[in-house]
Amino acid sequence: MSALISLDHVTFQYENASSYALTDLTVSIEANEWIAILGRNGSGKSTFGRLLNGLHLPTKGTVLVSGMSTKSDQDIWSIRRVVGMVFQNPDHQFVATTVRDDLAFGLENIGLTREEMEDRITKYASLVGISHLLESEPHRLSGGQKQRVAIAGIMAMEPEVIVFDEATSMLDPIGRKEVMDTISMLHQRGVTIISITHDMDEAVLASRLLLFHEGKLALEGRPEEVFSQKERLLELGLSLPFAVDLQHELKEQGIALGKTCLSESELIHELWTLYSAK
Repeated sequence: MSALISLDHVTFQYENASSYALTDLTVSIEANEWIAILGRNGSGKSTFGRLLNGLHLPTKGTVLVSGMSTKSDQDIWSIRRVVGMVFQNPDHQFVATTVRDDLAFGLENIGLTREEMEDRITKYASLVGISHLLESEPHRLSGGQKQRVAIAGIMAMEPEVIVFDEATSMLDPIGRKEVMDTISMLHQRGVTIISITHDMDEAVLASRLLLFHEGKLALEGRPEEVFSQKERLLELGLSLPFAVDLQHELKEQGIALGKTCLSESELIHELWTLYSAK
């Protein structure tokens, strides 16, 4: 079975730039994966995200989405129905004066009937938990509410993949939790998630991590594999999730656990198990 998205020796250079933003990148993404994209500013994370639905076209190499090339003018709109994007600032995605009209905008553009539009608006507003906001003005909502509206707008288009480009970075802890709960729910429903993030505690929720450094793929693997490489991560200018960092500190104090714990609850359980056995 072929990958849902594949990048084959992809290199990308911005116009007038003296160096490549991404260099010779080969990556495959399977259906229903949750992939977190990590790296310092300027590492190529957002460039990678924009290559997935043709907002950027590779300078060299090929990006295929469901077998369609992003370089094909004939296929680009079909690709963008497969891969949706939620950006850092949801205000940039709003085009209407009410949430309902904003959700309807994209559906009108793909030619749905009014009845189909209303059905999808009702369905996805309920799914994302914004039914009570449909008559509200998007710009008057809280940060978390705005992002959930943006997610509902993308979900109403029924993409197979959603790319979240730093979608929680501007939110307070409550808004961040609202959005992460929504992302988790979407993944459970079969949506492929690509999460570009600086937040290591968000990254541990993913099934696979891709870590970029200076336009190249520096590390790849499951969260427990990547976060076990403390020295390498520090070399690349990244921090560790709190639970993983604490576990490394405990190891230096002579308290070694049997596995890499990605969450505080997991760490507490392992410590309890260790000391109960003594």
